[in-house]
Amino acid sequence: MISTHTFVSVSFSEFKAKFTHALNTIEFKPTLAFAFISVEFSFPPIVDMFKEQHITLFGSSTGGEILFDSETNYIGDKSVVVVLTDIPFSCFKLHFLNRGKLTSFELGQVLGNKIVDSFSHPSAIIGSSGILMDGQALVDGVLSKTGKQFVMFGGLAGDDALFKKTFVFTDQAISDDGAMVLVFDQSKIEVSGMISSGWVSLGADFIVNRSVGNIVFEINGLLALDMYMDYLNVKEDDLPGIGIEYPFMVKNGDGTSVLRAVTGIDKEQRSLIFAGTVMQGSTVSFSTSPGFEIMENTRDKIISYHDKNQKADLMLLFSCIARNIALGPLISTEIKLASIKWRKPLAGFFTYGEVGNNENGHCSFYNQTFTLALIREKRK
Repeated sequence: MISTHTFVSVSFSEFKAKFTHALNTIEFKPTLAFAFISVEFSFPPIVDMFKEQHITLFGSSTGGEILFDSETNYIGDKSVVVVLTDIPFSCFKLHFLNRGKLTSFELGQVLGNKIVDSFSHPSAIIGSSGILMDGQALVDGVLSKTGKQFVMFGGLAGDDALFKKTFVFTDQAISDDGAMVLVFDQSKIEVSGMISSGWVSLGADFIVNRSVGNIVFEINGLLALDMYMDYLNVKEDDLPGIGIEYPFMVKNGDGTSVLRAVTGIDKEQRSLIFAGTVMQGSTVSFSTSPGFEIMENTRDKIISYHDKNQKADLMLLFSCIARNIALGPLISTEIKLASIKWRKPLAGFFTYGEVGNNENGHCSFYNQTFTLALIREKRK
């Protein structure tokens, strides 16, 4: 069984005190930690404290922080959420890369090679920074090396809905345009999980006339930014913030669809930058939250998934920032249900995009999704 210790802090001084207290009082020596931190904080002093203690760190900036355990039910912002664990060093490897001149897909390929070289039966938690990062291309790059059934969960870093600069970090490095994978030996540390969305199509269909990766230039013969603003009757200053609430539903030829949220705009080119790929020629429509129904949809999926997967030592939640905006205080309902069902610590953050495996076992990139990863030590 994996031992854990969790805490939340709203200032660096509080973090330092709680971190030091934990090291002096808990009954295990931490080996691997997760830290989800608002951009209000300076990351280097926090990173250095983990480095000094030789604790491997998987960290991300956030759009809000989450911690539910036996003593805490916390959903907030401008804070630090930390999980300390005693997962053996032999059971995981952490790989971190700045993107540099690589495309998002090429970055994913490099990470994919590192994953398959880590263990004979790997699984992974992935994190990515960079407002321009194409989450779908990144995931596709990984899967081109691992296969589509590869077990991988994670999310894109946030920055408190500022949409300026996001970060991922380890105990050794910090990047505002990079990615990392925490690879587990799945034969010893099992990763599994579920996803749930619930957004619905809104209005007419449109054709994407011109796009490159996750940047859309023209829709239905109109400049993409102008078309988006006219349809929703919003101003440039409302974007990209409102784009999280009204993502595109990209409709595939096989009847399935994926959601793509706006994370940036180019005023000169009048283009929209999405969290993931929007293929040229795609049919898209606007989409929106149907309110309480998305919560009910998630509730049913949590109950169903728990019925078949009742074992966990720790849960990580990567939930789209749009769900927090749409549900407000009610967001705690779906999160608390997961905490109650498994009765284990649940930590996470509100993301700009999510990665997870669907009911068919296929891994992909999403927006507007509740993505829950279960981690447990396999019993000998």
